[in-house]
Amino acid sequence: MKQPNTTTARIFFLKSRITNSAIVFRRGPTDWIQMSLWNLDNDTLEPGQWINKKVPMRNCDLSPSGNYLMYAVDNFENGNSRTVICKPPFWTGLTVWEHGDLLFDTGGGVFADEKTVLLNLKSTQALEHYPVPSHLNVALFQTQKEYSLPKGHVNLLHEYRQEINGWTEQNDPAFLQQETDLESLAPIVPKLWKKPITHSAALYWISFYDSKQRKNIDWFYLGRKESKIKLHDVSWADIDNNNRIIATKEGKLYASKRATDGSVAYTNLEMLHDLNALQPVSIPTPLNMQTWDDNG
Repeated sequence: MKQPNTTTARIFFLKSRITNSAIVFRRGPTDWIQMSLWNLDNDTLEPGQWINKKVPMRNCDLSPSGNYLMYAVDNFENGNSRTVICKPPFWTGLTVWEHGDLLFDTGGGVFADEKTVLLNLKSTQALEHYPVPSHLNVALFQTQKEYSLPKGHVNLLHEYRQEINGWTEQNDPAFLQQETDLESLAPIVPKLWKKPITHSAALYWISFYDSKQRKNIDWFYLGRKESKIKLHDVSWADIDNNNRIIATKEGKLYASKRATDGSVAYTNLEMLHDLNALQPVSIPTPLNMQTWDDNG
């Protein structure tokens, strides 16, 4: 396999809702993506397969157990984009839906629970050779919100997933005005989200789509009482089951440092893994990762 030049990796991850683990997507160069398993109890990283496809990260979702991943592949040029369920950290499809392009953030879906998926599509009909197993309930994703730039609703699926993962939208126009240039962003309206860490601390997140840069912007803050401290250069963040802030920055994985007495220094982010130097390699999919488990 041809080895592309090393560049600063772009990293996104999905934290499991139940287990203390996450799926890490390491992107770059261009459309190369590696999927890895991050054990947040011991901070080990199990490297997985690479794929050379366009995969919109915000249309992905993990099952609550973390055993299954739903993702979309954007084949806009060929008109046969797909939504796939696989077993991390391997991309091999277990059930596959084929559909058109991914305009307006269609494609992908969310796990409502371990045995129910909500597809961000117009049909629930899967491909014949990648069928829906009998234990899996499939429905179409629906929301009361409408796609609206002025309201800040850009990717409704992503917002829904964040809400069921514990984030709540906040009404603090003064803080948004302080942190962003609202006039230059018009008609897009940034959104402020909050996820509690403890009763006195929370992770805050400002999210918006920058039409000039043509990319999503995410800024994160540690909030305590009336103050919010920005986590500089952090590109994505969440909270693990041990109340640590876990984050990505400049192609690396970080987590809040824990003291010997068990206390957590939230903003003292310790670098755990540097993913920048990784290069695509071919990794075969084990047989047990090519089929659904008998119990789902």
